[in-house]
Amino acid sequence: MLPISRRNLLRAAAASALPLMGAGRAEASDVPPHRWIGSGPFTYVHDPSTLAGPRYLNDHTLVQVQDRWHLFSIVGASAPRGESPDSAAEIAFTHASAPTPYGPWTAHVDALTVDLSYFGEEHLWAPHVVEAGGRYWMFYAAGGEAGAAINLATSTDLFTWTREPSGPLFRGLAARDPMVVRIGGEWVMYYTELSKPGGRHVVAHRRSDDLLHWSEPGIVFTDASTDTTVSVTESPFVVERDDWYYLFIGPRGGYEGTDVLASRDPFHFDLDGYAGHVPGHAVEVVADGGNWYVSAAGWFRQGLYMAPLHWRDTPVPWQSPDNPVAGLDADGRLTVFALDAGDRSMLRRVQLDPNTDTWSAWEVFGGPAGAVPTLGRNTNGGLEVFSLAPGGANLHHRVQRPDGGWHDWEEFGGPAGAAPAVARDASGRLEVLALSPGGASVARRRQGAPGSLAWEPWEPGFGGAAGAPPVVAANADGRLEAFALSPGGSGIYHRWQEAPGGPWTAAWHPFGTAAGAAPRVARDGSGRLTVTAIGPSGVGTFHRRQSVPSGGWDDWLPLFGWSAAAPTLAVNADGRLEAFSLTPGGARLSHRRQVAPGGGWDSGAEFGEPGIRLAATPAAAIDPAGRTHVFAVTTEGRIRRRVQVRPSGGWGPWATFGDRPVAPVVSGSPAP
Repeated sequence: MLPISRRNLLRAAAASALPLMGAGRAEASDVPPHRWIGSGPFTYVHDPSTLAGPRYLNDHTLVQVQDRWHLFSIVGASAPRGESPDSAAEIAFTHASAPTPYGPWTAHVDALTVDLSYFGEEHLWAPHVVEAGGRYWMFYAAGGEAGAAINLATSTDLFTWTREPSGPLFRGLAARDPMVVRIGGEWVMYYTELSKPGGRHVVAHRRSDDLLHWSEPGIVFTDASTDTTVSVTESPFVVERDDWYYLFIGPRGGYEGTDVLASRDPFHFDLDGYAGHVPGHAVEVVADGGNWYVSAAGWFRQGLYMAPLHWRDTPVPWQSPDNPVAGLDADGRLTVFALDAGDRSMLRRVQLDPNTDTWSAWEVFGGPAGAVPTLGRNTNGGLEVFSLAPGGANLHHRVQRPDGGWHDWEEFGGPAGAAPAVARDASGRLEVLALSPGGASVARRRQGAPGSLAWEPWEPGFGGAAGAPPVVAANADGRLEAFALSPGGSGIYHRWQEAPGGPWTAAWHPFGTAAGAAPRVARDGSGRLTVTAIGPSGVGTFHRRQSVPSGGWDDWLPLFGWSAAAPTLAVNADGRLEAFSLTPGGARLSHRRQVAPGGGWDSGAEFGEPGIRLAATPAAAIDPAGRTHVFAVTTEGRIRRRVQVRPSGGWGPWATFGDRPVAPVVSGSPAP
């Protein structure tokens, strides 16, 4: 959400979707539309670990030679669980081959190791291999005290590599992650760079006729953020299809996230061309026999992952913020909703007795659904469930009656890019904020009266282009306040009601600097709101809290280290916030709590289970007995649960939560 929105309105939503604060740039009517990019689930296909211990892969390249695929990649020793390794220690390129991208992969001797005598080479990063003139050309990032450099090694058999005798092809301010492709009769190299010393992160390009001599640089994409501490234009990869060019860059939407931008011009990309998201790090795109695949790796995972790449006519819907989702129903019972792993039908499970912690069996509640639902609670205590149809076709909702039963599902209308954010205002009426497909705009709708089955018409122009679904919460005085991520993550913006139950501010206002994913918000026992967010790439986690209830805001402060998404916030029975942060890769779950309602935070501790990887940041909810429950979905699709032993107290052990497998969707990312 930028002060002047530049993202194109989607053709399918052009009649109802308006930009946040300015008009989008319309596409020419005679230009065929670009495709939308998504991926299926990632499969673990190659483990580079050795007897010496676990190893990871990072930036890599895949090249097909006849009937065999070859992998070349950064390789390094894995760091302790949830921590990042030292990239300066990346001094070798591993080599493996397989009959298909999915394997089985056979490891070979490392293709290249660092040569300290070669023009100041101190590390080996991001290899990319192409074939031309009967030779294989490996471009890679290196350098040291002499500065960043793009180097070249060649081979005739993919096993023995010889460095270019004349030294680096060129040097740059931060030149790394080269990718080379043939465009219009010449070779084009895309790579990560800075616009100037202390400038913005960019994707640069150079051109060549012979792969040895390269032109002066040009810039094809400039990140909107002015934060130069963490790059979010890494691992550029360009693919051409049907006269459109698609730029894959990251980390965006967290460390394990890659955005896709589409353009008719291979030398100019911007956020207007947003075309989708892939939940993977350092992705590469390959085609095999007419099928498209995307690979991923990274510091927090041991090896290579593959997923089918989807070319779609419509945008991929965004997943709900919580997975699963839980809340108290009309009878005051804690109720959990999740998606079935097989057919993605909506499942429900109810706590029958909080004293004995007895639960019902899972039952089918509706669906299939395109995302985990979101929940509202009416003034009579009844739940209202909002669901996204498969493929983002439309929104539906289902209302609980005061007697605990349920009305039938009904269409809810409005934009269907994600399950909507829901909150209850001071008048008792629910309000929903819904994201359009592809994040083109945000719309708002409100109940006609507290608890009513009737709703007012949609307000389509409530917000413009957003980089993720918005979140909303009520201030202590009852005024609702909404928070949203700008396209590309250059900042967080907020908008609020000017009076309880009244109109909203006319514009969105800046709330923070660059962020890596959608924020979260909760109100503690002191009446103050707290917002959590991750920095670009997820390298750090921060929080910002109101100075006084319903008032201004303190500065941003650190909360956790590496995090896959904004930490979950839960309110204890005594009003203290609990925060839960999951590292990229899902291997480590950390926990902190306020020492007093509205106060500071304790030093934190490990909260997860060694050996258990989680698919997403867990959800948390309080039961009628005042105990907080934490629900976490593993990468295998099993729900694990941990419960406080007493209200606001310590925690019992982790345990299984039913035997039915659920969809291990990644919260905050586009749904598969």
